[in-house]
Amino acid sequence: MTTDSRIQRKAHAPHAEQKTRQARERSAKKRSTPWYYKALAIVAVLVIWHLIAISSLVEPGSLPTPAAVLSALFDLIQTGTYWGALGKTVSVWALGLVVCAVIGIPLGLLIGASLAASRSTRWIIDFFRTIPTIALLPLVLLMYGTTVRMEIIMIVLSAVWPLMIQSMYAVKQIEPLHKWVVRVFRLTTVQRIRFLWTPSISLFILTGLRLSATMALLMTISAEYIGGAPGLGAELSAMEQAYRRPEVFAYTITAGVLGLVINSIVVLFQRKVLWWHPIIRGEQKV
Repeated sequence: MTTDSRIQRKAHAPHAEQKTRQARERSAKKRSTPWYYKALAIVAVLVIWHLIAISSLVEPGSLPTPAAVLSALFDLIQTGTYWGALGKTVSVWALGLVVCAVIGIPLGLLIGASLAASRSTRWIIDFFRTIPTIALLPLVLLMYGTTVRMEIIMIVLSAVWPLMIQSMYAVKQIEPLHKWVVRVFRLTTVQRIRFLWTPSISLFILTGLRLSATMALLMTISAEYIGGAPGLGAELSAMEQAYRRPEVFAYTITAGVLGLVINSIVVLFQRKVLWWHPIIRGEQKV
């Protein structure tokens, strides 16, 4: 290969990279869903909801129209009861999630680091995580009453498993070659945590956190609804007993929106913290 041809290839290299980058951007735009498609989907759901509410498919008055629900929601957000219930639910959810992380992550890492511990505890973990947690609510309610402790226990029983299992898998998937390199270079404990453990396990743990956050919110509202603890679930139950259906749907929508907000925050946190990870970078390109 001549010198001129090499120089020519180097001169064309930036142009080729730019064309490749532009092609990737166009491909990402094609795969992404335009915002107006999502808006049209919401409008379609509201229209179908309204048509069903005014039709003979349901009993008259049993299903409120979207307009009635939005009106009830607008009235609720102007009351202190609504915001007090929302704040109570969020605070208990956050506390329960922290307890799940404190218990699940270290325990999962310890079990995953030992082959004997992993094999001996696998059946125990599989047994307890398959028990419907809501079935334990009457027992926990009898023991602790409608207290925050009752809610925290229910949250831990339902939401600790994703964090624990993801932490176990995080340790197991570390490449033996990487461990060998760490031993050869005689890295300190701090260096091992920084250069081996953190990059290897962070994606798994944050994925478990995302799953646990959703499960913790579901259990928080369920414990409030069935157990009567203060929060969105208790308000929803009170509105249901008073046959105020628009308010029931308004609180249900609030719970759904809260779940979307929490999930979005966790995903955003994951992308900000793991911006360097190949999987996260691939998701951002899409």
